[in-house]
Amino acid sequence: MLQRSLTALVGIPVILAVIWLGFPWLTLLLVLVGVAAIRELYQMTSIGVGRLPVWLGAGWVIALILGAQVASGLAHFLIISGAVITTGSFIGLLWFIAYYRACMSAERNGYVIGFVYLIFGPVYIGFFLATAVVLREITSENYPELGLSWLLFALLVVFAVDTGAYAVGRLVGNHAMAPNVSPNKTWEGCIGGIVSAVGAAWILGLVLNLEILVWKQVTIGAVVGVVAQWGDLVESKIKRIANLKDSGSIIPGHGGILDRLDSILLALPAVYYLLVTVFAP
Repeated sequence: MLQRSLTALVGIPVILAVIWLGFPWLTLLLVLVGVAAIRELYQMTSIGVGRLPVWLGAGWVIALILGAQVASGLAHFLIISGAVITTGSFIGLLWFIAYYRACMSAERNGYVIGFVYLIFGPVYIGFFLATAVVLREITSENYPELGLSWLLFALLVVFAVDTGAYAVGRLVGNHAMAPNVSPNKTWEGCIGGIVSAVGAAWILGLVLNLEILVWKQVTIGAVVGVVAQWGDLVESKIKRIANLKDSGSIIPGHGGILDRLDSILLALPAVYYLLVTVFAP
């Protein structure tokens, strides 16, 4: 517990500083985190799947993040991301056809799982993580740093979800939510996480300049409260398939990069797309 606290004490100020500074520091941090995350994911394949090309996944993730940095608006971001995903998929397919016999198990099931990890891994990590860049770049006539407020909003609400779900689950959690995926998660904890997300969204709306109505802020917070926990379950399922407790050990007391990104990866696009489409300020 002390190790976890010390890591958070050092890590959180660094993350907040990078978000505040924006380009190029935020982009650089996302690139480093994305490369580390795809490396962990490619090493978490189940028995029967051989080594996957980390260089390919890393290049794909980097291209998605850098593409988001040069994008201007939702449409441009989707066009660039679509081009990167198409190109990456084509290169991945060529690699798979050329090397799968030498690098993967002879079992057909191993081929399928390997291909899924190879193609969808960089999209899962790179495309979702790149949303942080376009979210940070949102501006308005009255507030050029609107994106800064919303990126802080997204991350802080996710932290509230994780904290609320953990605290309530430990105190009163009795009904397992997904025992075969994550035995410690309960429905009581899930509800506690959603309530915490709504409360955090309301409080952050008082502190940050978000330029939308309170009910919209709270609605986005509630959505984050749900999808953040979905993200946690997705990563738990991946670890369960690979028979691992943590995705890695790079962060003292916290496991791997993916263990810290699991909730954030789905929350970032949820906030961004709701903000620029449904609840545009």
